[in-house]
Amino acid sequence: MAEPSWVVKYQAREALKNGRLEDARRLLDVLITSGYRRAWALQNEIAQAYLARVEKHLREDHIDLAWRDLKLAEELANEKDRKLNKLRETLINLGISEIRALLEAGQPLEAIHACEKLRERVPPPQIVSQLEEAARDWQAAIESADRGEFAPVYPALEKICDRIGPRTQKLDEFRAKVKEREERFKQAWAKMQSAADQKDWKEMLRLGDEILTLTPAHREAQQARNRAWQVLQPVPVRPQINGLESSAGSIIPKEKLGETQSPPPILPKRFFLWADGVGGFLVCLNPRVNFGQVGLEGPVDVPLFADIARLHASFARDESGYVLEAGKSVSLNGNLIDRAVLQSGDFIGFGQNCSCQILMPVPGSLTACIIFQGGRRLPQAADGVILMADSLIIGPGRQSHIRVDELKSPIYLLRGKDSLMLKMDGEFCIDGEPHFAKAKLPRQGAISMTDFAFGIEPAT
Repeated sequence: MAEPSWVVKYQAREALKNGRLEDARRLLDVLITSGYRRAWALQNEIAQAYLARVEKHLREDHIDLAWRDLKLAEELANEKDRKLNKLRETLINLGISEIRALLEAGQPLEAIHACEKLRERVPPPQIVSQLEEAARDWQAAIESADRGEFAPVYPALEKICDRIGPRTQKLDEFRAKVKEREERFKQAWAKMQSAADQKDWKEMLRLGDEILTLTPAHREAQQARNRAWQVLQPVPVRPQINGLESSAGSIIPKEKLGETQSPPPILPKRFFLWADGVGGFLVCLNPRVNFGQVGLEGPVDVPLFADIARLHASFARDESGYVLEAGKSVSLNGNLIDRAVLQSGDFIGFGQNCSCQILMPVPGSLTACIIFQGGRRLPQAADGVILMADSLIIGPGRQSHIRVDELKSPIYLLRGKDSLMLKMDGEFCIDGEPHFAKAKLPRQGAISMTDFAFGIEPAT
């Protein structure tokens, strides 16, 4: 039996008096549903209580909570309520100030995320669209410079300067760095072309690293470096038995096996995979992978050329997925976190200027791809990081960890106890030795097939 309206109203007022706004709102809904016509006064009281809590959140700098309670107040308060409109304006202005501060700090990608977040909450004023356009142009300029396309950068920076106002110190610093990078790139690229003409593979390898430090997304430099690496890699030594070279397909009796036989490959904790015409990837096999600044001492699996801490964050994998653990300042989809469960598509920020996205493109596979935004420099100019679980798929289409549209069928790298196994349909060669369907991979080698080739080497 339903309680009388006056009892429900009394319970709602008691909840309101004790600061239990959610209970008061629930009881108000009961009154309104029952057709109680004198609930408007209680409704206004609850709306004002929400607005008071918005003010409290603002004083404590809890902006997300303030927006949440403002939305709840909007559902109850009169749209002409002065306090409601004033608090909404305050929150919008704080959002605009945050966007400006991010641009002034030289963080256009974070500014874009802040613009999108504000737009999700409220129709923003025109100034937000102008700032977002400036942020997108700045991010496009960063990516253009990372590709070695410097000509469009300078006119874009002039347009950005007009939109963001007089405080442009970081923009000016970026322009100066781009100019310096362009000059160094032109000199190194001319030397690279000369080395390529002379087939000076060692010089091409050295220049490739230099160019990719300046322009980490320069595809031609990556391809030239991969080609040089494949030419220069060591020739595999085949085991000698009683002075005779054993063939790949021969069967050697156990009693004839001696100390001269090559030991089985030991699975490295990390290795580079260089995919011809696609790019390079740092593959990490441990279930826990640490990210930190390059060049500093410490247990870092993925060293980054970024202004972050020695040991900044960790990705931990279990049977259900990945957990992100912060050592220093880490954000997840724009919100600071200490520890959080990751989903495919999440955006992660390390410090102020380094951000990436985690993708798990293959259903049922826990292998994850980490793609860094804005050309963030990885070791030896790798394009991304792969956190490998049981398998890594190279293939056409979206459900591949490394996408190669030219392939007719996928290539599977499978983890064993002490080695990696390659499986695919058809023939392939490992360091020139033919194989069919499957074979164990060496710690370092070149793998080729009719329409594709890739190389692997341990990460030191």
